[in-house]
Amino acid sequence: MTIDITRLYFGKAAAESEAPANPQRFLRTYLDRWNLSEEIEEHEKFLILGPKGSGKSAAAYYIKYDWERRFSKESIFFQLVDFDELNRTQSPLPSIDKKLVSGEVSALTDAAWKLFIGIRLLDSLISDNSCSLSRDPQVVKFIADLRKAGLASDDYPQVLRRVRERKGGIKFPVGYLDIMSKESDLVSPGQLGDAIVNLLSRAETPNRHLLAIDGLDKAIGDNDAYWRTLAALIRVGEKITRTLLTAGNRNVYLMVMCRSDVFRRIDFADAPKIAADSGINMEWGAELQDFRSVPLWEYLARKAEIDTEQLLDLLPPFVEVAHGRKSISTPRYILDFTRYTPRDMTELFKSIKSRAHTYRPLTGRQVRAGADNFAQNHLLHEIKSESVGLLPTDATKRLEQVLAALPSRVFDKTSLDQAMAEAKVSDSISLGDFGEYLFLQGAIGNYRASSGYVQFYHRRNTAAFDRRGPWILHTGLAYALNIPFSKQSTE
Repeated sequence: MTIDITRLYFGKAAAESEAPANPQRFLRTYLDRWNLSEEIEEHEKFLILGPKGSGKSAAAYYIKYDWERRFSKESIFFQLVDFDELNRTQSPLPSIDKKLVSGEVSALTDAAWKLFIGIRLLDSLISDNSCSLSRDPQVVKFIADLRKAGLASDDYPQVLRRVRERKGGIKFPVGYLDIMSKESDLVSPGQLGDAIVNLLSRAETPNRHLLAIDGLDKAIGDNDAYWRTLAALIRVGEKITRTLLTAGNRNVYLMVMCRSDVFRRIDFADAPKIAADSGINMEWGAELQDFRSVPLWEYLARKAEIDTEQLLDLLPPFVEVAHGRKSISTPRYILDFTRYTPRDMTELFKSIKSRAHTYRPLTGRQVRAGADNFAQNHLLHEIKSESVGLLPTDATKRLEQVLAALPSRVFDKTSLDQAMAEAKVSDSISLGDFGEYLFLQGAIGNYRASSGYVQFYHRRNTAAFDRRGPWILHTGLAYALNIPFSKQSTE
């Protein structure tokens, strides 16, 4: 049977658009490379890390639909808190300042997160008619009291303000007071989070309740209070997950999705341990792999609902570059235009597909045209948007200007220094820090003429970055910005 690439589906850029539109197809074509369903189900993991476009948001939807398939739709209660999509009347996380968050009151920030998360999960349990808590009038009244006091708001900064005020107390259900003094059933705002987490661990229900927190790869702010707020969220998430596991509660779950380069900025002692013990790193690229064996081909083939070999067979063997003087194997050529993420592959193949002709073999020229369009309209935009909050504002605004000023694809410290000076960003960030950022994002790589080949993908750290140079610019960026591949060449 002849497969027509113009008839194939390669997914959408955003899981929040793809998954609800056709849940059955999304579940059927999802590649669960990390055994996500079991890891979350056993409370082994709660933190999903990965670069932008790696599939973090898709992971939450996959758990939801997989559990609905296995345990029935009616038995799964799913909530998604996306801090990038909150109502505009609410306070975005980056707006938090040191008046609300400081190193001296980190315990209050943690308490506010416990309360914020706990309320969301408690709400879910109360809506479950099979849950023991939903039949307890004291618990129902307790939630109503929290709302009246402004402690159950969807606006996290507002919850934090209420906790910091430390005013008054909330009457807690008497039957669940064993973690506090029984002299009074009034619980202070700062203690409510712990009390609610204890309440969650004792809930009995045959159904499953999952809270997914997303949007932390977009809500980035260049202030220390924001990073301390995220640190508190990760600490609290780990504690809640551990508490539920210790209590043997297999029905209440938490997932937190966070961009890996954002997580790298979260500075607290247990961060590496939490990432290692409770995190799943969604990474699709690795050095020195055979181009045809990269898992992204399997990912894309699953989306298209064909075999991986069938997908690769649709491609022409080679793509000619350098005005026909050089040929590159098509799988390598395509991967060179990405940073080894599912989103890049999806968008690149959609671009290539738009250039193909119905029931006619794909040509190298069409692959090149699709790749060029992808580099100009997707890749460059993604790299610029990822820098928001992680680079000084003027460096973000002039990032394209700096890269466009490079004399050739392979460049040294002097060339980068001159490009930064021309763009007037040298005063806001050092050459070394700017180079490290580009290396982390997969925009540049260390260049060694003897190595023969450099792969570009998001990296977790800068340990391998050679601050001495020279460096090589990402293939797609070189095309998008019309950077000469060498000082003597224009391609």
